Amino acid sequence: SGGTLVASNVEALGTGDVTNNATLELNTGGDFINNIGGTGRVEKSGDDTLTLSGSNTYTGGTLINGGTLVASNVEALGTGDVTDNATLALNTGGTFDNAISGSGQVVKSGDETLTLSGTNSYTGGTTISG
Repeated sequence: SGGTLVASNVEALGTGDVTNNATLELNTGGDFINNIGGTGRVEKSGDDTLTLSGSNTYTGGTLINGGTLVASNVEALGTGDVTDNATLALNTGGTFDNAISGSGQVVKSGDETLTLSGTNSYTGGTTISG
């Protein structure tokens, strides 16, 4: 257990690395470039589109409750499972090992080849665009 830190803009946490051992809620849009580590969970809320572009190592999973969360590399969502109840956009190539569940959709964009290797149970469908 632990508390929750809500960041309402991408500059709210400065430019350094973030160690999250509880819950980090990102209720914003833009490009979040900080590296996120720790045992905590990352939550995306709000209607905006947020891009995670760091080389993230957090292990507590990712929860998408609103808007669109864009992963610009396969490490962007850490190593935990992803619960997608809105839109997960994978704009990258490589192998994505995280399991994806939830009622949301997955969108693959970009020219690179992406392999989904997790045990996935999401129900919102998949869109593949160039």
